[in-house]
Amino acid sequence: MTATREDVVEKYRRYASTYDRRTSLAASLRQRAIGRLQLRRGDVVLDVACGTGINFEEIEAGVGEDGRLIGIEISPDMAVQARERVQTNRWKNVLLLESSAEKAQIPEDVDAILFSFTHDVLRSRSALENVFRHSNPGVRVAATGSKWAAWWAFPANAYTWYIARNYVTTFEGFGRPWTLLAEHVPDLQVDSFLLGATYVAWGKGAAG
Repeated sequence: MTATREDVVEKYRRYASTYDRRTSLAASLRQRAIGRLQLRRGDVVLDVACGTGINFEEIEAGVGEDGRLIGIEISPDMAVQARERVQTNRWKNVLLLESSAEKAQIPEDVDAILFSFTHDVLRSRSALENVFRHSNPGVRVAATGSKWAAWWAFPANAYTWYIARNYVTTFEGFGRPWTLLAEHVPDLQVDSFLLGATYVAWGKGAAG
């Protein structure tokens, strides 16, 4: 089931102002995922469902002033936070698209794509098709987020559900969130952490 725009906007209206603080424990996972992108000076990077722009600083450090960062964010409240971050840091190479990933008008082909805690997007075939339609051959891809741990890790799964229910509209595919992504990234690799309750997946898109 794909979330409606109204579902997502309503959820993030409640949590936008505290999102960075509430998700601070995930910083190391985000850093691992961005590291897997092997960013280079001059790269064009797409941050899908970029939220408050929490990953922008590290991406900017990788691509430099000659690079370009495109963020897609469906929530107006989260996008406000991202714009303020861009203005505060005086980044001139950031384009924010306030749109769903399914309908985003991505203006150029990208060298790297980040999916950071974007379960709803990863479970939407139309979103992934739109994103990868605007990627260069061999695009570098990384994804990170929460997932169900093994069946016996009940405490971990209970905690994951308690946190994730605030930010996702569906738990469909939550055991292996990357399965649709793997259709676009043939060599996708996955590492799991925290008893299997979190993951980082990475690889390269089709060579074209």
